[in-house]
Amino acid sequence: MILYFRIFFLFILFAANLFAQSITINKKDAEVWSTSQVIKGRLKDFYSATGTLYRNNTPIDFNISSQDNSFAVPIIVDEGANSILVEVESVLSDTLHLHLAYDIHPEIYAFAEVSSFIITLKAQTIENPKSEKLNYSWIADENNPAVVSIVNGSDSIASALFSVGIPEGEYYFDVLVTTSSNDTTKARTFVTLKNDVITPFKITTDYATWIDSAIIYEITPYIFVNNGKFNNITTKIPDLVRLGVNSIWIQPIYSTYYGGQGYDIVDYFNVRSDLGTEQDLRNLIQTAKANGLKVLFNFVPNHSSIQHPYAKNSTLYGTNSHYWDFYQRETDSAPYSQHYHFYQGFINYFWNDLPNLNFNNPEVHKWITEAAKYWIEKFDIDGYRFDAVWGVTARNSQFTKDLRLALKRIKPEILMLAEDKASQEQVFDERFDVAFDWAPNEVWVSQWMWQTIYNPSTNPTIFNFSNQNQRSSRLRNALTNYGNGFAENSKILHFMTNNDVFYFVTHHGVERTKMVSALMFALNGIPLIYNGLEIGKSGHPYSTEFIFFPGLPIDYDDPDKFFPYFQYLIHLRKSYPALRSDNFAEITVSPSSYVFGFRRWLGEQNLFTVLNMGASATNVTINLPIKDLNFDTTITYYLTDLISGEVIPGTLSELEQFSTVMNQHSAKIYSLADTIVVVGFQDEIAQDFLPDEFELEQNFPNPFNPITNISYSISSQGKVDLIVYDILGRGIQSIVSEVQAPGKHRVTFDGSKLSSGIYFYRLIFNGGSIIKKMTLIK
Repeated sequence: MILYFRIFFLFILFAANLFAQSITINKKDAEVWSTSQVIKGRLKDFYSATGTLYRNNTPIDFNISSQDNSFAVPIIVDEGANSILVEVESVLSDTLHLHLAYDIHPEIYAFAEVSSFIITLKAQTIENPKSEKLNYSWIADENNPAVVSIVNGSDSIASALFSVGIPEGEYYFDVLVTTSSNDTTKARTFVTLKNDVITPFKITTDYATWIDSAIIYEITPYIFVNNGKFNNITTKIPDLVRLGVNSIWIQPIYSTYYGGQGYDIVDYFNVRSDLGTEQDLRNLIQTAKANGLKVLFNFVPNHSSIQHPYAKNSTLYGTNSHYWDFYQRETDSAPYSQHYHFYQGFINYFWNDLPNLNFNNPEVHKWITEAAKYWIEKFDIDGYRFDAVWGVTARNSQFTKDLRLALKRIKPEILMLAEDKASQEQVFDERFDVAFDWAPNEVWVSQWMWQTIYNPSTNPTIFNFSNQNQRSSRLRNALTNYGNGFAENSKILHFMTNNDVFYFVTHHGVERTKMVSALMFALNGIPLIYNGLEIGKSGHPYSTEFIFFPGLPIDYDDPDKFFPYFQYLIHLRKSYPALRSDNFAEITVSPSSYVFGFRRWLGEQNLFTVLNMGASATNVTINLPIKDLNFDTTITYYLTDLISGEVIPGTLSELEQFSTVMNQHSAKIYSLADTIVVVGFQDEIAQDFLPDEFELEQNFPNPFNPITNISYSISSQGKVDLIVYDILGRGIQSIVSEVQAPGKHRVTFDGSKLSSGIYFYRLIFNGGSIIKKMTLIK
């Protein structure tokens, strides 16, 4: 009996020891962003020199450390699902599930080389993960200015021939690459024909020509209208076309935890459901493009939401989470590191709910790059504004260079707009096309060049600075980067408000807002209108107050007539290529402490912008750089103020220095030409022309000084109004307002109290109206 008891006891001890043996894998189930993974683990309560790992039933033998019973097995995962199991001496681990989060396909770089009018198109293989045979098909874009034939289009090297006389412009070429297993990828490049010279696109520095002409309109969807949706934006596309903008930037459309402006991303690959469906978003994009608008998304690479599944997984499992190293955990000495904050094991800059991503992890590179590529490939958007990308470049300067290459390989014409400092050269060093008008100071990350101090409650800028005698010097510093200039290839995004800045009129009033609007549209770079600026909205964008009314036009509530004013400024920018050029030079004006002037020019166009930033009307003396113009000194030229319509004739010697009265907080944009420039708002004043009921003749004489006659005819008795408007569409004099008999009438208009310029006279009768221009020259 005692013998049996001993045997039973030994069996129990053996069995207990056997079942205590286990294998732990130091990783939790995850979706992964690299085919290369390392499976680490440890044996418990037993030892063996070797073991076997099974990945989708494929065995991989490995050695085990004799020091601590640990192992580390490098593996290559397949597309899709991967089941991983470790076996050592009949002891099995739990099954680990890894899912490769992207499709494996070749990465191709298309580029062109040019010799005279012969273009060589080349497709370079950046990566061929499966080492498969690749088949090529080159296609010339059907929207090119002219048809271009391709020779050897089924080879990695093809040719395109330009015939003599072919139209100028950008010519795009796509190469579709197919593998032997029918995986496909596409790459794209272009060349530019100008002045009989063909220039190939250089991916590290070049950008498409449409960017030079961009006028961007930023949209915050959830407050665009009350409880705003994608569909609400779509219905107002005609209003944006009427305003004149040619690009829209939509704040984040990806799945978010808190909503609002949408920067706390929980899924980079899904549409934000509170704004609508994927089809709603597609309809918005297609409608915008059909109306000639470029569409930019707001991409968020610096951080995710702390509620992102990756972040939550890392909090739950700690270092055993595959995503632990997806987030920044340690401080460093990178630029802006003084702004680091620790919260729940993460590092962030300013918001605890927005933990920084770790761009020293190659999987984060792949994850964020694939997310950015996804929306370009799926929705054919035209670019991104990259949120807080200053932090990404600061922590890993190579990533933003790699990101440019990855995105411009698939669509080279996209706009890459950095929320970073245009005043710092590295932003444009093979990274971004455009950057924010921010000062170089790193202590205050987002210091707007026009802002004087940081104040979250007010908006202190150059233009409301308490000492008006410092305004010109401060503006000069802002426009010249404190005398240091900007990078040669820099392009600056100019703004008066955006989703982080008070509406300008809130602390500056109507006059200053219109003055600075003229400045913004007269500067080199790209102007930005944040939704609501064009109707004079006040307050702060962080408010949840909606901006527009559903079912009503954007300018329904615009008491100060900002909408037609912005329409006109946009019209000027589109009409004068000099305003879109990079040419800029200050001119001498007096008084110089609060009056500032500069010249913009291109070819024969010369424009001179002058600002009176003072609080009272001022007699301003303007000195034009006549010696720089190479104009004929013997003929008469005309300086036309494109805003007020004022015209000043004279020879170059007479115009070299002249004086004009400028109202407080006002702007003038003079065009110097050998003819009078016809400017105005003719399309902005309603005119229902009814020739069978009444007629309005051209005034005579025209031009006039200061008297002219205006004749008109009415077909029946009725109330007649004849009103004169200035260049801004403001009624300045009612000539007739009475009931008149049918027949022809003539009145005399005296412009002796008006400045030289373009004016309009409008006849209103029986519910209709006619309008004509007239020119006063003194």
